[in-house]
Amino acid sequence: MRAFISWSGGKDCMFALHTFLKTPGNEAAYLVNFCEPESNKSRSHGLDKALISAQVEAIQIPLIQEPISTGSYEFHLKKIIAQLKEQGVQYGVFGDIYLDAHRDWIERVCAEAEITPLFPIWGRDTRDILHDFIQEGFKAILVSVLKQDRFKAMLGKSLDDQLVATMREMEGVDPCGENGEYHTYVFDGPLFKHPVEFKTGDEYADERHYFLPIHL
Repeated sequence: MRAFISWSGGKDCMFALHTFLKTPGNEAAYLVNFCEPESNKSRSHGLDKALISAQVEAIQIPLIQEPISTGSYEFHLKKIIAQLKEQGVQYGVFGDIYLDAHRDWIERVCAEAEITPLFPIWGRDTRDILHDFIQEGFKAILVSVLKQDRFKAMLGKSLDDQLVATMREMEGVDPCGENGEYHTYVFDGPLFKHPVEFKTGDEYADERHYFLPIHL
C-alpha cells in the first residue's frame, strides 16, 4: 500500500508510521505537515519548520509542508490528497488512538477526497503504545505541557519509562497525552539514519501551556 503520513513530528505519527511500515509491501510515499504561513511553525505542535525538515531528512521520506491559515485545514488537506492521488497514493496514515470525533472527521474528509484512511495504532492501550515506543528505541522530548503545576516539571524531559511511570500515578492523566497533556518531538529511533541534533531555548507560557522552544 502506497500512503501519505499525516505528520506533526511527535510520537503518535512516528509510531503510526513505524507500525504501518512493518507490513511487507507498505510504502510511505510522503509525510504531510501543515504550518503557519507567518511564524514558520507547524500548526500541530508549534515546532519550527526546520526541525520537521531535519527530522524527515534523518528518516529519508519526502516531506510536503503546506502553509495554511486558520479554518482552511480541510481545504488544503483535500488539495494535497488530490495531488498525491495523481502519483498513485491511495491511502492516508493517521496517528489517532481513540478520539472518535477526530477519526470521524478524518474519515469524512478522506471519503469526500476518495482516499482510504488507515489508523495503525487505533484502539491500542496507550500504556502498550508507550512501552513499545520506548523499547523499540525511539527517543522524544516533551516540548509543551498543559499549564498546570503538576506538568511543569515534565517540560523538556525525555519520554522514558520513568516519566511514563510518573504520569501513570497522576489522576485523570492519559500517559500518551491524548487529552492534550503534552506534545513531543521525536529526534531518534529505528527509522532514523542519524539522530537530530538540537538546542533548547528559554521556557515560556501562554494561557494554556508551558513551552520549551527547541531549534537546530
